[in-house]
Amino acid sequence: MSDGSLGSRLRRFFASHEELEAAELREQSVDCGAETLASAKPRSRVTLRGTITSLTSDAKNGWLEAEVTDGTGTVRLVWMGRDHIQCLIPGRHVRIVGRLASEDGKPVIYNPDFELL
Repeated sequence: MSDGSLGSRLRRFFASHEELEAAELREQSVDCGAETLASAKPRSRVTLRGTITSLTSDAKNGWLEAEVTDGTGTVRLVWMGRDHIQCLIPGRHVRIVGRLASEDGKPVIYNPDFELL
């Protein structure tokens, strides 16, 4: 829940659009009971909530990749054996459940379950 103090209102007034969007995404994650990527433990089963920022398909190899941000970081989602999932498009809000892995030091979840919000 937002703080209505003068300091809080001034920070929101002077904050950039990106900062406001990130703060809103973090708040939405907490409100729906999801973890934030920043607090998620590697190799654990996580529930995240965020916005799809990009989608890439490798039809030749049958992989679909999406990047999702939750305001604290970005996670790459990889579906093997899929070259598209019609309902996934950039800008959509999703809830993701899966095992958090790391590839080249960056967070990734393979074959996650997801729900459109």
